[in-house]
Amino acid sequence: MTRTLARLSGNLRGVLWMTAAMSSGVCVDVCAKLVSADVPTAQILAMRAILTVVMFVVIVGFVGTRQIRTRRPFAHMARGVLWYSSLFCVFFALRQMSISEVNAYLFIEALLTVMLAVVFFGEKLTGRKIAATLLGLVGVWVMCVPKMDGFGVPLGIAAALVGAFCFSAQTLFAKVMVRTETNFSMLFWPQLVAIVIWVPVALMTWQPASIADWALSGGAGFFAMTTNYMVLRAVRVADASVISPAAYTALPFSMAMDLIFFDMLPMPIIFVGAGLVILAVMLLDFKGGVKSASVDDSDDSDDKLAEDATSQVERPADIRV
Repeated sequence: MTRTLARLSGNLRGVLWMTAAMSSGVCVDVCAKLVSADVPTAQILAMRAILTVVMFVVIVGFVGTRQIRTRRPFAHMARGVLWYSSLFCVFFALRQMSISEVNAYLFIEALLTVMLAVVFFGEKLTGRKIAATLLGLVGVWVMCVPKMDGFGVPLGIAAALVGAFCFSAQTLFAKVMVRTETNFSMLFWPQLVAIVIWVPVALMTWQPASIADWALSGGAGFFAMTTNYMVLRAVRVADASVISPAAYTALPFSMAMDLIFFDMLPMPIIFVGAGLVILAVMLLDFKGGVKSASVDDSDDSDDKLAEDATSQVERPADIRV
């Protein structure tokens, strides 16, 4: 199997890694939606953070503490707050809507990231970016219209959009932090921030959780780690412009999980709006992606190439989990 993959081009391996990452990311949503029927959202995040930290501590016991050393503790704190605020919004939205609907709204995240990079990093604002943003907003509006009551936006939709914004903001932190931080530290420290914030909040409304609830929360954490790992593998070996379309396999994966676990399907208008958002993201300029020819897919080190790949903001690779 490993030898077969090694014979494939870097871009093809990147597409396969990204597709696998999207299927894993949808499993996070399935776990969160299943457990949300019995457990408050804040408690889900607290349980997930606790179990994820336990897993990380075990891993640190094998790899050593060098991988989690940091020069920017306050940046990790800010990113952790944004990251878990995004997750809170997404998990809340999953209570109100199907997985495929939530993922359709989250596609706007790539456009928000590009616009925030223009504001905070002074990146060039081109006509293509403006056109893509406007088209993306039209796509979101098309998805919202059937559920709007006058000018009111349902809480689930609002939560999904706020979640996309929070994740876009934490992406900008990641863009700067990867210059000095390891991938492992960037996954580890937000979990501690989550424990500090969400455990006290969850204790206020804590509900008795069954073994199944803990297992599902742990499953969400496990699949989240798996998703992050596979996304990083994808951006190491392939051009960002090549793997970007693979991020949209989240929608068919979401539909399949909705049908299998919840007997649900999104309204047809969701496909129209999501299609406009996807088209808008594809209008962005994805030049300058990672070249695959000189990269060994088996290398797990936090090398410069991986950092450069991770720092690109003009790509819709979904790492929200």
